[in-house]
Amino acid sequence: MVVTGTRLKHLLSVTKHGHFGLAADSLKISQPALSKSILGFETALGVKLLDRSRSGVVLTVFGELVLQHGNAILHEQAQLLREIKLLANLDIGVARVSFGPYPSVVSGYAAAARMLALHPNLRLSLHVEDWRNVIDVVLAEQSDFGVAEIGGWETDHRLATELLGEHRARVFCRPGHPLLGKGPRTLEHLCAFPWAATRLPKRVADHFPPGNHPAGHIDPLNGDFVPAIELNVPMRLGQFTAGTDVLVLANLALLEKELEAGEVVPVPGFTTFSRYGFVHLQTRSISPAAQAFMDEIRAVEAEFVAREESLAVRYRTELGIG
Repeated sequence: MVVTGTRLKHLLSVTKHGHFGLAADSLKISQPALSKSILGFETALGVKLLDRSRSGVVLTVFGELVLQHGNAILHEQAQLLREIKLLANLDIGVARVSFGPYPSVVSGYAAAARMLALHPNLRLSLHVEDWRNVIDVVLAEQSDFGVAEIGGWETDHRLATELLGEHRARVFCRPGHPLLGKGPRTLEHLCAFPWAATRLPKRVADHFPPGNHPAGHIDPLNGDFVPAIELNVPMRLGQFTAGTDVLVLANLALLEKELEAGEVVPVPGFTTFSRYGFVHLQTRSISPAAQAFMDEIRAVEAEFVAREESLAVRYRTELGIG
């Protein structure tokens, strides 16, 4: 590069002191090294920057022009280095993330709160999408990374994936539901009642009985199971079961308060597993803010697993596993 911060600082020092020796002393370099730097600057620009005489050195018209712009260049360079440091230390920056429905409530929101507590100057752009849309958003470079179902995408050369959540999902209903008191129930039994859930990927949908039934239907375009009550965000699920025969698909930890209050009951029998993870472009580096956010999500996911295991032990009898 022709104009560098070092060359500009050398020229400024010579101009300030009017003498190569004094300038070299202030810069803590040798006079020959300083002379070589200025000569190299002049050679690179193809013009003379300084007039040298026995009484000292003065700027030529070209030197005056270089310094006129040079001060602004040095200021911008200092500002750039400052912002790079702030970005690396998470004092500034933005993380743009798209979540599938279940990851958003399992770990996304909690991890975001932790991030802001540690780095209050960061900005977060969080969106909850159908898990299929998350992949499209990442491919369109509208999010730094996504957290969604990764089945079928792990071999896509455009994407980097990391398995994150494999949580057991169970079916829940209201106390006194017709399904209860009859031992473990099969999926065929459960499909006789409407379900409230997000759409389920083909790997799960393949286990459902064919055709339409009260629980929902299979999407002919992609093989997903579309529940009778399709939810974008699985929050306050217990409200769907109150006074109805609706079944909800969730984790024990997501319904912990409702279980404690006796508002919902697990139906013994059918379970399935989530299989979601991080997904981002293979060729795009993860920013410091996004990387820190991913670390917080991993930590919350680990805590969720521990909580789920604890609740499974607590409700072992109701789950029909002990």
